[in-house]
Amino acid sequence: MRRALPGTLLLLALCSFKCAFATQPTDATLDRLHKTSTLVCGIDQNEAEFSTTDDHGSIVDFDRELCKAAAVAVIGRDAKVVIKGYPDDQTSLAALRSGEIDVVASISADFTHSTDASIQLTRPVLYDSVGVMVPTVSNIATPSDLSGHKICFLAETEVEVMLRTWFEKRHLDFIPFPFQEEGEMEAAYVTGNCTGLAGDITRLATSRVSFGAQANKYKLLPEILSKDPLALAYRSSDAQWGRVLEWTINALIQAEESGVTASNVESMQSSHDPAIARLLGKSHEVGRPLGLDENWAAHTIQAVGNYGEIFARDLGPNSQLKIPRGQNELWDKGGLMYALPLK
Repeated sequence: MRRALPGTLLLLALCSFKCAFATQPTDATLDRLHKTSTLVCGIDQNEAEFSTTDDHGSIVDFDRELCKAAAVAVIGRDAKVVIKGYPDDQTSLAALRSGEIDVVASISADFTHSTDASIQLTRPVLYDSVGVMVPTVSNIATPSDLSGHKICFLAETEVEVMLRTWFEKRHLDFIPFPFQEEGEMEAAYVTGNCTGLAGDITRLATSRVSFGAQANKYKLLPEILSKDPLALAYRSSDAQWGRVLEWTINALIQAEESGVTASNVESMQSSHDPAIARLLGKSHEVGRPLGLDENWAAHTIQAVGNYGEIFARDLGPNSQLKIPRGQNELWDKGGLMYALPLK
């Protein structure tokens, strides 16, 4: 048997060291969070005139709470969150790539973003969708009832594409009323120049709030025309930070599934329910694999509540937007939200 030469052994050792080092996830964001105790959160304000692909409304409160949840998970109760707003996804993602911000909240989980090698997306945090708003006193119950009625929308956007496709597939009479500016479109709508106003549900809800005293004269139809889920975006180089974001979302949803709220999380510490015990770090390691304290989920829930509490407060019945829970309901209530098992 031939012995390896000393130089060969040295090269093998160096290669082994470099290869092992290369496979380790970079934790630049987590390191900075621990040093500064501050999370810098980018939020798309989605000004309609600046984007032809995204027509989401401004859901700043919801986005802020998701960022706060992630910050508390890593830093603890003393975590601080700095919000930076951007007019569209292009500028917010540019800021993310440059290191100006740590995460982008609520960005479209679509092919374009998911194939961008510089970023990664979490699971959906909100299922937005293209829908239609109509006068409350109208006899319109579904989008099909708008056949033969004028529908307002922003021209040359994905909303227009989805509208035309939806009506063509059903062989319904689509009467378009396109606009270049959001303000002009909303003015035409409230003065009765079109029966329906189309856009992403979050955008429609935001528009309805802007109508002020007339807001209660309009309703969102429950049927949706296309899907447009939203997720958190982070740098691809921060794999461990991405796992923290992912499991923070899962923890918020699991908390709702298990009935753990901001007000009862302390009393739930003694629960014999396996799912609750695992969630609160009492019977299973949920901290060390993420580089977090074992009580991170409990602290997070105590700070912002569970997913249902956040939705109700920032988007649902306790907010100005009054968006129906719909697809964002828990899986056992007909929705799409479910937590991955903590096992």
